[in-house]
Amino acid sequence: LLLCLVATSALAFPNTYQNDHHIPALAVRQQALNRLVYHLTEPLSDVTLKATAASFNPVADISVYSDGGAAAQHLVDEMNDHRLLEQHHWFSLFNPRQREEALMLFDVLMHCKTWEAVIGNAAYFREHMNEGEFLYALYAAAIHSEFGKGLVLPPLYEVTPHMFTNSQVIKKAYSAQMTQHAGKFKMEFTGSQKNPEQHVAYFGEDIGMNVHHVTWHLDFPFWWKDSYGYHLDRKGELFFWAHHQLTVRFDAERLSNHMDLVDELYWDRPIVEGFAPHTTYRYGGEFPTRPDNVHFEDVDGIIRVRDMIIHETRIRDAIAHGYITSKDGSHINIRNVEGINHLGNIIESSVYSPNAQYYGALHNEAHIILGRQADPHGKYNLPPSVMEHFETATRDPAFFRLHKYMDGIFKEHKDSLPPYTKEQI
Repeated sequence: LLLCLVATSALAFPNTYQNDHHIPALAVRQQALNRLVYHLTEPLSDVTLKATAASFNPVADISVYSDGGAAAQHLVDEMNDHRLLEQHHWFSLFNPRQREEALMLFDVLMHCKTWEAVIGNAAYFREHMNEGEFLYALYAAAIHSEFGKGLVLPPLYEVTPHMFTNSQVIKKAYSAQMTQHAGKFKMEFTGSQKNPEQHVAYFGEDIGMNVHHVTWHLDFPFWWKDSYGYHLDRKGELFFWAHHQLTVRFDAERLSNHMDLVDELYWDRPIVEGFAPHTTYRYGGEFPTRPDNVHFEDVDGIIRVRDMIIHETRIRDAIAHGYITSKDGSHINIRNVEGINHLGNIIESSVYSPNAQYYGALHNEAHIILGRQADPHGKYNLPPSVMEHFETATRDPAFFRLHKYMDGIFKEHKDSLPPYTKEQI
């Protein structure tokens, strides 16, 4: 039995990411994580971490990396060439270049073979990288790295409170800090009694639910590659299941408030509900506002409405035919227990998609095109909207319309499956 457990453990963490070095006690690692994210937008205040950041050289000893230091060298080169995003600037995972930079650091942390290399790189790049990119890479590594086992992530609403509450509360908190007077501030939900959606704003704007949503996407990120160390089992199916649960719960909340079920999104119809988030970035201005009854427009240089329709049509064709066409032209059967997992992978779309070029990234691109409707042509150079952050997306009622639309596609697949047999039940 012991040999079986050892063998199973070895399979869970392939040799690429295994280390034979001592992992410090949980309390030591937890304390280091807490101090790394303390006052994230300010220089390190912990004396030990500050000294580590000043003396550490990420590429001085490449033997501490399982990839021979390739990831660390790449990130250092990008930094020295001044190609990395500046500090005190907003970060969005839906921005391809910003995501690439965050994953450069994630790659470095995942390849560290010693705790000293992990903490050295974390302290060093905290002082040299954009705060949002650093935080995302650090949390993702804490979840997926062997060095992060057992760690409790400091709540994101404490690390980046601007993403979870409105500007009025933040302003009052700043005032209390400046005057050194403690205060307790009540956060009102967005909208007014003139807006019917305000009756269920308590659900979409619930801080705990916002944290749940962003944490799920950290657990099962769409950019995950198995080369990071292991396979995310049933990721596509869980994408459907997690968002289906959010959508049906939202419908239940609407019914309990004497409201109709949420209607799905249509690319050729207006977005009925507008949204004014009343939130502000720590750096970069206010989150954009979308008025009522906006018609979808192409987002210049990023995504066109007709692309969304084409990708949806191809996915529905795959459901009707009962198979997905992979990049090499072969067919992947989806009329079986694995089908919904494959379907989730192409709808999101994740790196696991067998043919992202053909089926697109319906979910991720929908977040972008929805979020940019306040300024689709970039005329006002607005920062990303709430739909372009997993921390804030559920605040917008259109989020649930989007996922009701996604649910409809999944239901079409489920309706095409044969009924369960007596033996299966």
